[in-house]
Parts: sequence; C-alpha cells; structure tokens
Amino acid sequence: MREQPDHDPRTPSDGAVAGALNWLGLPDRPTADELALVAELTDMDRADREAGLLEDWDRDVAEMAWSESVVTDDELVTGLARGVHEADLMLLASIDPRNLSENLVRVEYLRALDRVAARVASMRHVAVVAMVGERSSEAYLPEVALEHEISVARRTSRYAAGKAIEVARALATTFPGFAAALRDGEVTDVHCSILVEKTRVVADETVLAEIERRVLPKAKRLTPGEFAGEVAKTIARLDRDAAARVKKARASRRVWARQLEDGMGYLGLTHDWSTIQAIHDAVSTDGRCLQVARGGSGTVAEGNEDAAADACRADAMAARILGTVGDDGSVTYDRANVGVTVNVVMDLDTLRGEADQIALVDGQPVPGGIGREYATYATWWRRLVTDPVDGHLLDYGRTTYLPEKLRRFVLARDGVCRAPGCTTKATSRLQMDHAHEFPEGPSAASNCGAVCTTCHQLKTEGFTDIIDSHADGSCTWITAWGQSIHVPPRSVLPIEPDPPPAETEPPRPDDPPPF
Repeated sequence: MREQPDHDPRTPSDGAVAGALNWLGLPDRPTADELALVAELTDMDRADREAGLLEDWDRDVAEMAWSESVVTDDELVTGLARGVHEADLMLLASIDPRNLSENLVRVEYLRALDRVAARVASMRHVAVVAMVGERSSEAYLPEVALEHEISVARRTSRYAAGKAIEVARALATTFPGFAAALRDGEVTDVHCSILVEKTRVVADETVLAEIERRVLPKAKRLTPGEFAGEVAKTIARLDRDAAARVKKARASRRVWARQLEDGMGYLGLTHDWSTIQAIHDAVSTDGRCLQVARGGSGTVAEGNEDAAADACRADAMAARILGTVGDDGSVTYDRANVGVTVNVVMDLDTLRGEADQIALVDGQPVPGGIGREYATYATWWRRLVTDPVDGHLLDYGRTTYLPEKLRRFVLARDGVCRAPGCTTKATSRLQMDHAHEFPEGPSAASNCGAVCTTCHQLKTEGFTDIIDSHADGSCTWITAWGQSIHVPPRSVLPIEPDPPPAETEPPRPDDPPPF
C-alpha cells in the first residue's frame, strides 16, 4: 500500500504560499479568500507542470492553451455550473456550443449564459442607481430629466427608462434579497421586474419585506408567469389595503387606442369583469350571426377570411358602436356614413395605379394597393410636397380653408415629439416649440418643432436644449449631462436609397464556421 502523505497534496506548502504571497504582493497574514486564491493558482501551476506545459514555454502557446490535456469544453461548462462570475462570459465566448459532446452539456452552457445575463442585469441596476440615486426626489421635472438621460444613453423610450429606474431603486432599497439572487444568477431580471410592478400598490415596508421573504424561494424555481401569480396571491394575503385598492381600481376604468402595423389598430377597454363579460357575450352573439350571413360557419374557405369568427366579432363590435341598432335588435352599419379620419400618404403615380410604391396609412407603411383602397374613402385631399431624395416634408398644402399654416406644417413634418427617447405622437399632446426662444427666435419652420408638453417643460427649465434647428425638422438636442443627440429629418414618405454593394472579405482564421 502506498504511504499516504501527511497533508492534502492539493494544499500548497508553506514555502509555496510564501512565494505566491510575495509574487502577488499580498500581506504575510493573508485572509481566507487570499489563501484560497493562492491555492487555486498553485494547483493550476502544478497541473501545467504535470502536463508538461512549462518545459518549453516558448513553443506554440496557442496549441498548448487548447490542449485537451488541460481542460475540455465539456469540463469547462460543467465547472461553470457551480456559480456565476464576471469572467464567465469570457470563458463562454471561448466555447463553440456546437462542439460540445451532447445536448445535456449544451443545456448547462445555456444555463451558464442565463446566469451571466443575470449578473450583467444586476450590474446595470447598480449603474442606474449610481446615476439617479437610491430615492426619488419626488420632484416631477427633475425625475423626468433623469428618465430622459437614461433613455438617451440606452436608446430606449422614456417610459422604458422610467421602469428601469424604478426596478433599480427597488432592488437597491426594498428588495435586497432579490438583488443578491439576481447577482448570483438564481433569478432573472424578468422576475425582478414582475415583483416591482406587482408590489407597486403596496406602501407598507414591513409587508414588502414579508412578501420578498415568501416569494423569493418560489422565484428561483418558477417561470415568470407562474411567479406573477404567486406574487399576486401573497399580496392579497398580506396587504391590508387590498379592499380599498379594488375600489380605487374600479375608478380607473378607461378606454384607450394604440396604432398597430399594417394599417391596423387596437382598442382596449378596462372595466369591472361582469361588464366585460356582458359586452363580450353581446359581441359574440352578433359575431355568430354575421358569420352565418357571410357563409363562414365551420371551416372558413380560403379567400373568405372576412367570415372567420374573430373577424366577424370585430366587425360586429364596430357595428354595435358606430352603426344603428333597430327595434328588433338588428344592427345597420355603413362605413361610408361614419366620419372616420384616415391620413393616407402616397405619391401621385401610386394613387393613379401607374406605380406601386409604399404608402402610409396614419403613419404606418403599407403596400401601395392597400393605400389606394383606403384612399377610396377620402372626401377631401391635402397636397403634401416631399423631397424626392429623402422624403422629408417641403410644403403642406391647403384645402378650401386657411389653416394655422405653420403649426400644421410643423406637426405634419415631425409627426411625433422630436425629443430623443419620447414617443408621443397624439396631436392633442404636441406643441409647437421654438428652438431659440421667441421673440429672439423667429416663428419659422427652421426654428420650430413638435414637442410634447413634458419635453417642452424640460427644455424650458434648462434640463435640455436644442441647437442647429433646421426647416426640414433636423436638430441637435443637448442634455443637462452633456449628451448630444442629432435628430435627422423625418421621412414623411418612406423613400429608401439603394444600398451600396456589400463589401465581402474572407473569414479570419479564428472565426467560427457558419451554421
């Protein structure tokens, strides 16, 4: 039997420790973490020597680094499953998952990527708090200015920036357990966002702490959707203000609309559940009758998409609201009799059917044929002259009446608040702002632009400034922190120049092969 050593051979000797401490510049009485680092480095050094990697260091270093005698990709992925560290991304980037031995190892690789993503999200929250502070100032414009700075820095909407600030502050102050779990890769950033959003209605700090204690273990094993349900249940059990909140929620019932792609739109209604059910039942009944009339019961034949159940319910609801209900309950709806405003933008050749360029329906690009279909509903037209090169607005014509020419031109030219990060485009919320304040600055297209009320206030209070404003709508915004963002002219008619030919270059030797 081989004689057992007096100590674990993986433990470095006192001489090795002293030498490593001196080489690393560590004190003579190191901490436990420093001793662990020394042990790890010594173990790596011994493994290299046993593998013969140090006998001829000047040889091909790259070949030795990838030698299977050191560590395989499978072994590296297995090691990464034990925790998460900032250096893990570098290690994962060195591995081609297609070269791993089996799908189970690829699963571990994917999990390691998710843990790294969680660590990065944790670092991002810390960075956001460092920029905006742990607590809100409770002052409206300064907080909006912070959202503006974050949205510009991250190229997001101001709404998204506000949510990012809210989550970062909550993790830093209210939910330290989730902050630690995110840092360690045990929960995702989505779990944290759900927690903050769901608990926004809870004001009691003691209740919030108890909610975190109860739901944190569940967040580590549940999907975000399942976790959201558990948070809602926990709030209902613990929050004493739940009853008052239900009453307040009923007062918040509303209707809203949102523009979708391909010329479509979305209409939402928030009301108490019994009312929603009654409306849905009535619309479903009308929809079934309409479907039978269109010959769409059962399987809908190709080319008869208007007879699909969902389409019939949608048309039945529009008829209920915009049509006329007879004494017998029948609904009469003629679209031509309804005063619906639709803004269609297209070039003259496409309108005539002599070309088929892209058109705009309320700002959304659609094929030219669809634009002509919408144009048939028009009862009056307005001439818009656009630049033939980039499509920005040059002139906004009149009909038979004299409009507020400059304001209408600016709103038509910009179409949306031109402040970076702001997505407000409702005409009722847009104002005509002077880049250089009136009366020093003229009321002219070169000095005016569309901005929403909030962004106008930010500029008035000195949180932002506009320079280089031009008649085509282009300008440069400067934030209070010194960020500079150029806003190009908006293309009213989507004209895209032909892209330059792609420059191809041979793949580098270290590039991975394509799929």
